[in-house]
Amino acid sequence: MEIIHLRKAFWFIARGLMEKDKLLKQNPHSYPYSMNLQRGINMFLATAIEIGGMGEDIFDYSDENAFLSKFILKPVNEWFDGWDIKACEKLKLREQPFYFYDALSYRRGNGSELYVPSEECIEFLETQEKGNVNEPKDSIIEETDEYSLYEQLKRLNQDNYCKVRKFVIEHPIIDDGVLREIRCDLADVTAAYAITLAYEPFEEKAYCCPVCGWTMTKDAYGYICMSDDCLKKRPSKELDGTSRSVYRLKKGIMRYFAIPGKLEIEIASFCERNNLEYSLWPYMDRYDIEIVFPDNSKWEVDAKAYSNPISLRSKIEKDGGFPSGDYQKGFYVVPNECKRRITNYTNIVNKCLSGQKNVICVTLSKIKALIKAKLGECNE
Repeated sequence: MEIIHLRKAFWFIARGLMEKDKLLKQNPHSYPYSMNLQRGINMFLATAIEIGGMGEDIFDYSDENAFLSKFILKPVNEWFDGWDIKACEKLKLREQPFYFYDALSYRRGNGSELYVPSEECIEFLETQEKGNVNEPKDSIIEETDEYSLYEQLKRLNQDNYCKVRKFVIEHPIIDDGVLREIRCDLADVTAAYAITLAYEPFEEKAYCCPVCGWTMTKDAYGYICMSDDCLKKRPSKELDGTSRSVYRLKKGIMRYFAIPGKLEIEIASFCERNNLEYSLWPYMDRYDIEIVFPDNSKWEVDAKAYSNPISLRSKIEKDGGFPSGDYQKGFYVVPNECKRRITNYTNIVNKCLSGQKNVICVTLSKIKALIKAKLGECNE
């Protein structure tokens, strides 16, 4: 029973953080109170009491601000520091979908008591089944921009599909001249419309984020961009959308297409530098990359940017494993940062791949090393 309460608690806390962020944008001058957040806090603390966690000062954190200050900037596994070890083992905390996430939020600036939901918070909500805690199936984090773009992309032929998708990944911000040029180059009404769907006018002053390339804005509470990682580098390149026509990717498209796509493009660029034949998003995105070696053997790659290995494992299981096809090896490739943060990340994912002997989850560095080794064998 306790583990069910914990799962629900984290779902309500994550949803509450999203609600607070939305309310703050709607009314910057009012405190953004979320009943879901308070409900999640209460459930978390109640579970802690049941299993003897946190000690006598547990009630100090029933207040929302006190709870956020104590927990919300920490990796989730640190929330359980001081809990009874045997109880934690009984709950199998390390196997829970929330356990390996980094901080669910970050501050809106030094000294601020306002918090922005992190990428981990958004990912956690997305990977949980809608309605799994007896809540309405609609979700405040759902957006239609990325869905509309994907539906439009499916109407394109393979060549235009790749052109549009690669352009979106490589151009988070453009001006009207570049927008007109890509529309003309595509010479296809449907493809041009897909480009139009991806972007929105940006009529503010901001910075070009040195990490993700999107618009980093600043308000009274500090800088804000796509994630906490963006705020670790101070921006220097100014962007003025008030004096010229500037367009940026819509936020949902930046998150679901451009950011994960950087990993795909990096692998493709590595193949190109090594004179390897490759295809991006072959068979209308059945895989992310197909690599063909000099001996005509094929490797298929699916790049994933999940920060949590259990969430990725659940996603793979839900999809029925790696797509079938005429290939010798298949790879799920994750950013190097995943394994630096969670050393057994790939081991956790690979537990669900035992039924596919030619498929494995590896890091970006590892796939590059494997490609090099395979090329060496081909050239012997």
